[in-house]
Amino acid sequence: MHRFLLSVLLLFCLSADGAWAQPAPLSNPKKLPIETHLDLGLLGLFGGSMEYSLDGRKIESYGDFKNLIYPLRDAEASNLIRSAEQADLVSWVIYGGSIAVGIDVALVFKPVPVFNDDALDRISTGLFVAQIGIGIWNIFATNAEARKFNAVQRYNKVLKNKISASLELSTEIVASQNGMSLGMKTVF
Repeated sequence: MHRFLLSVLLLFCLSADGAWAQPAPLSNPKKLPIETHLDLGLLGLFGGSMEYSLDGRKIESYGDFKNLIYPLRDAEASNLIRSAEQADLVSWVIYGGSIAVGIDVALVFKPVPVFNDDALDRISTGLFVAQIGIGIWNIFATNAEARKFNAVQRYNKVLKNKISASLELSTEIVASQNGMSLGMKTVF
């Protein structure tokens, strides 16, 4: 029974990764900022999520974020998106582990009689144990989303303040001991 539950959990984790369908890598040759949009879901009752898009195309995977952020060569934005991905991975490991532990507790241990029905008592005991891990998962998932948002904000700021070199030549009239002369003024 345990092998079946672990195989279902592993299959869920692999399918949630999206490794089977890889779209073309995202790039930003026009140097457009990443647009952010807060999706409150069902009136914000179950929490909201931030959605990101670039030129009308949704950005969902960390690979796409890395393809956009790493070419900027900004250490702060790169570190933020890398740590966001790590925190997200840890959160999903905690989530999967808490569900597995909750199922194991429900199946293996004799539950405390609350409803005087073995099945309901096992389910309630398993859910109680799993909700502790789900709470910890929520902390890590929120941390990952905050770091991702900060990486996007840093990316947009670096794009907006990108220093470009320019050379401007203009004529000027210069007064000297020999009289008026025409000169060139350069501005970098």
